This record gives sequence, C-alpha cells and structure tokens, in this order.
Amino acid sequence: MIIEVARDSPIWQPPTEDAEEIVTEALRELARWLYRQLEAEHDHLTSDDAIEDGIIANEYTFTEAGRRFG
Repeated sequence: MIIEVARDSPIWQPPTEDAEEIVTEALRELARWLYRQLEAEHDHLTSDDAIEDGIIANEYTFTEAGRRFG
C-alpha cells in the first residue's frame, strides 16, 4: 500500500512532519480491519452449516453420486 499525503492549503503550507506516517498507519489499520471482516464473512458463507442451510432453503436435491437432481 502506497500512500502520499499532501496538504490542500491556500498558502502552500506543507503537511506536518509526521502527517504521512500517521495517515499511512491509520489507513493500513483500516485495511487490516476490513480484510478481517471480509475473511470472517467468507469463512461464514463457506462453512458447512451455511452451505447446508442454502441447500435446504433452496430445496436442492442430489443423487447418491452427489450430482444435483432436478
């Protein structure tokens, strides 16, 4: 992740010395949190229980060989 910090200042004031480090770390922490949320949702949606619930809710049927029937 590459982040550049610039200050939108009418008098061309530069950003504070540690602004880029602070903003970069905040955005990286947000990215890590978002990734954890996505990973947890993926794990839930692909769990055996969730798949079984989907099969039941959609009334899917299967042959003994595991092929979808009907």
